Amino acid sequence: MIDRVVERLGPDPLEKRLHAEFAHLRKVCNAPHARLRTEDVLVPVSRARRITWRTVTHLAGHSETWAARRLHGVEPAKLLTPVQVPDHDLYENRVIATLVDRLWKHLLSRIAEVDSIEGMVGQARVLLREIGQRHDHREKERLYRFVADLLEKDDLPQRIEELRKDLTSLRDALAPLLTSELRTAVRGPYTGSPQLRPTNLWDNDIDYRHCRELWEAEVKSHHAASSEPDDAIAQWCGDFAQYVLLLTLRALNQLGLKGEPAPDRRGFQYLKMGHVVALNSNTDDTITLQVDGRPVLRLVPLPHALTAGSDEAGMIRALDTLMTADPTAVAVVYPGETPERTALPRSLRLRVHTSSGMGKRPAMVPVSPSDLGSISRMARMLRNAIDSHILLSYPLKVRCRVPQAESLARRFRWIRWDAGQLVVTDLVPQQDLEELQIELNNLRTRTDTARRHGDNRKELEALRTDLFHAIHAIANLAYCPICHHKAAERAFTSRDGSTYRCSCQCGTVWETRRCVSCSRSYAVLTAPGSAEQVGGDGDRLDMVFSQDLLAAPCWTRPTSYICPSCGCCPEARSEEKCRTCDRCDIFPSPRDL
Repeated sequence: MIDRVVERLGPDPLEKRLHAEFAHLRKVCNAPHARLRTEDVLVPVSRARRITWRTVTHLAGHSETWAARRLHGVEPAKLLTPVQVPDHDLYENRVIATLVDRLWKHLLSRIAEVDSIEGMVGQARVLLREIGQRHDHREKERLYRFVADLLEKDDLPQRIEELRKDLTSLRDALAPLLTSELRTAVRGPYTGSPQLRPTNLWDNDIDYRHCRELWEAEVKSHHAASSEPDDAIAQWCGDFAQYVLLLTLRALNQLGLKGEPAPDRRGFQYLKMGHVVALNSNTDDTITLQVDGRPVLRLVPLPHALTAGSDEAGMIRALDTLMTADPTAVAVVYPGETPERTALPRSLRLRVHTSSGMGKRPAMVPVSPSDLGSISRMARMLRNAIDSHILLSYPLKVRCRVPQAESLARRFRWIRWDAGQLVVTDLVPQQDLEELQIELNNLRTRTDTARRHGDNRKELEALRTDLFHAIHAIANLAYCPICHHKAAERAFTSRDGSTYRCSCQCGTVWETRRCVSCSRSYAVLTAPGSAEQVGGDGDRLDMVFSQDLLAAPCWTRPTSYICPSCGCCPEARSEEKCRTCDRCDIFPSPRDL
């Protein structure tokens, strides 16, 4: 999950080249070529060997160089004499001095990169402490396994130690060259073209020739690292989209869904409680989630660190631009860290981390490779989209074109008649299935030749197919969303308002409730061990409930849940509860959340 960590810890071509050419580089830095140049130097008379017209001019204008004035003229103490001095400030030496500086910066940045990777891996102890604070034992087991895979699969500590030792040895060997004769003799860095022009030293001196090859390797490495800004941004956007797809696939696997490639090879298919769940990756980097062919969620990767800045007003404007009129639920996945959200005011924190959308506002899901809760956060958001769609299909309605079918509602307790439709409201006992076949056969009418009326065979077969499909769908609602085992028949209870409740032997309870404010139904999931836990902001939901949650619990009463459609909590009608609830203090009107 760490960005290309194995690749970043691998051998770098420039470092391999530096190992091969270092002896030549050191030799050139310690004994560089030089050209003699004439320089006028003020020396005592005893050391002067030559004089020129500049000597006479300088002596006439500088009386401080006189020893005495005689009758016949001036007796000099010092003379400006031309001497031959070595000059190391050559074209080739400037290139090599600049090369030494660039290699030094490269090694320092590489060592810092290794330190950062080691810091990420070294967070294991911190991560282990965070895992120990989780309430759900299933979440603890998943996270412990994840950390173990992270630290042991690629043998990261050994790779880090070996690379650090190699980089440190190169840095220690290169350090003396920063004060070498060549590095201190040149008067400035090389600022010309990366493509070196041919010279006698480059072509005929073996040490300089190898230094030129090292320069070319450095230029190639530098060019690859500093690509065009537009290319870098495009690559970052594509990488983040792939990261979100990876998180989505792993989250679905963590929910217990076993996938296989779709027939068109453009996505994956899963089976959930008798329903076909399809995951499709679109050309615009978005991801579409479908249940039985119907889109239920669109994932939009947003490669922008929304919470990284300190401009709260700009953050609010950015959130407002994400408003959507798409009838399909939308989830925006963006890079974000927990400390960034902790520093925000609570009113803003509730907007940047949500598991489900509300009205025109999309769900906001922050993710990060260093945040262990990213996968479980994605899993909770996907469960909210998939399981809520499946659970809210209750009750199952069957359109009926056979007028006599109303008698089925009087015959069986698990069917009721509603405005020309048969509504299946409960699990069907096995013995009722056989009686249902008999009752359906009794609804068959024969052809009346005299009146030229046909029989109802086609309508009856369509009713039989639709009715048994609804019975099968109701039976699938009895499968536990967490342990995936089927609950007992008596554990399924049909309730007023077209809602139901079901429980599993593992302690999980799933049900549908009707909102007291908007009258819409919403799904509720209570996992074992979390029934007495109150809700909170997104980070608290991550810590306490992990992925096993649909509607969020009230912040003061764990048995009440907040409607995902309008944001209304049943406790909002109680003034006493509202006074003690931070959420109600921030959002006096839940519909505006």
